[in-house]
Amino acid sequence: MTVKNYILILFIVLGAMVVLINDFGLIKLIALKKQKHKLVSELSSIENQQDNLRQKIYRLQHDQEYIEKIARERYMMVEPGEKVYRIASEKQINP
Repeated sequence: MTVKNYILILFIVLGAMVVLINDFGLIKLIALKKQKHKLVSELSSIENQQDNLRQKIYRLQHDQEYIEKIARERYMMVEPGEKVYRIASEKQINP
């Protein structure tokens, strides 16, 4: 091989390295595409959570039955005249 061929190969190798490795190279592009995909899926998840929270807010503002259900489940509230019976589980019963 001649010196011109070695120089040509050297420039080709250096050019390939520049294209692959620099800040605007293919490796960076692939990493950015992966990051974009991750962020898009995270955004979708957050939008779903936001929709669920909006639905809960709407129901808490407008749905009386839902408010009563929450009050009964979370705060053990009862309506006047109701009786609450607690059923002991088998683990709580001592022989």
